[in-house]
Amino acid sequence: MSYKSDKEQTVGRPEPEFKFSIGTIVFIIIGFIISWWNMLIIFNSMQIWSYLTIIFTTIIPTIIIALKNRLWGYGYLLGFALAGIPFSIIEDLFVGWYTFATAFFIFIILWLIFWKTWRSLSSIRQV
Repeated sequence: MSYKSDKEQTVGRPEPEFKFSIGTIVFIIIGFIISWWNMLIIFNSMQIWSYLTIIFTTIIPTIIIALKNRLWGYGYLLGFALAGIPFSIIEDLFVGWYTFATAFFIFIILWLIFWKTWRSLSSIRQV
């Protein structure tokens, strides 16, 4: 007797294309605001611990947001990174580009891990 499993395959499942939804745009705006606030803290205190706040305000919220919808997490990181560009023009060149580079680097790492690798797993057939 053969038994068929009705369980949904989660590993290697094809992922949908990257699409901007209203939720992604909302989280881009939220990421932009939080990034600006974080850069003001860095700019006003200029202490070593304040530079580490970028790591905590990108990774922890992104993981929490991405548990609901991964594209929203990407939106948050993009908004966080994009806020560094106008901040570097208006306030401080170093803090703005440091924020942009750090958040964009984290975005690229997460995108490569969870987008490209996950798609390559879909080509592996499971028994």
